[in-house]
Amino acid sequence: MRCYFCLDNSRDYVFLLHAVHEGAVMQARAEHDRVLAEKLRREIESVRKLQETIIPQNIDCPPGYKIVARYESSQIQVMGGRPVTMAGGDYYDVFTLPDDSVVMLVGDASGHGMKACLSIMTMHTLMRMIRQNEFRDTAKFVEYVNSQLCRQSIVYDEGGFITLLYGILNPRTHEFQWTSAGHPIPLLQNLQTGEVHPLADLDAGGLPLGIYEDAEHTVQTSTIPPHSRLLIYSDGLAEAFPPPQEGEKHREFGQEGLYRTLRDSIEMPLPAALQRLFDASSEFTGGQGRHDDTSVVFAERNGST
Repeated sequence: MRCYFCLDNSRDYVFLLHAVHEGAVMQARAEHDRVLAEKLRREIESVRKLQETIIPQNIDCPPGYKIVARYESSQIQVMGGRPVTMAGGDYYDVFTLPDDSVVMLVGDASGHGMKACLSIMTMHTLMRMIRQNEFRDTAKFVEYVNSQLCRQSIVYDEGGFITLLYGILNPRTHEFQWTSAGHPIPLLQNLQTGEVHPLADLDAGGLPLGIYEDAEHTVQTSTIPPHSRLLIYSDGLAEAFPPPQEGEKHREFGQEGLYRTLRDSIEMPLPAALQRLFDASSEFTGGQGRHDDTSVVFAERNGST
């Protein structure tokens, strides 16, 4: 089939045809990008929902204690400025051992997206398989998990690793035995004075998991006094920052923000204080949201029991 175009002396129809063609091509490309972006949303959402299945929905608290926890994924902006909640690399768990001791842990895989999420799910599966062995030495438990993860390519490929804070709380003696594998040190708050301090020196943690199979870790032992709160968190809570402004130095919520918010929320019930931590960290970003996954386990010892 042949097509003929009638042209006037100025050949205006040729220019019009070229503009229409360019517009059609741009529209087709935009639709193609929209379809790909929507497919990305659906795939990320399916993995994120799978990840949510490993987050505990109910926490059994021992007598004299309250424990709350929360996980929140990072977000990215895709085509059209719509936010997508990412499949993240954070993880927390709280469970009770046969002697009523309570295990509290927070893990954080390096990077973002699918690989980080799969790394965390690999660690979760491994820990669920071996937790019934009742490791009483937190360092030995962490070292065993590390040795197994070092054999999993999904974790160590492209320099990947996982930080972990693994602790066991004895609700009878109020002793908290814990081990850090490159993870932020937990914070302890005195509810009577408002004072906040880390449970150990900031360099008390060993190597993250998945780097070196024979890495050694140490046991730290702390006492949770009456009327106090224990905060175990991933670095996404502190490493929240606003959009960079010209001539302004990099700022982040940091330890200062954590300490300030803990003091400001001292009169709040534990769930409200947890919400305030997330809100204050997010507000610090100036509406941009945290760019890293965030997990928190927050415990409170009520009194002298």
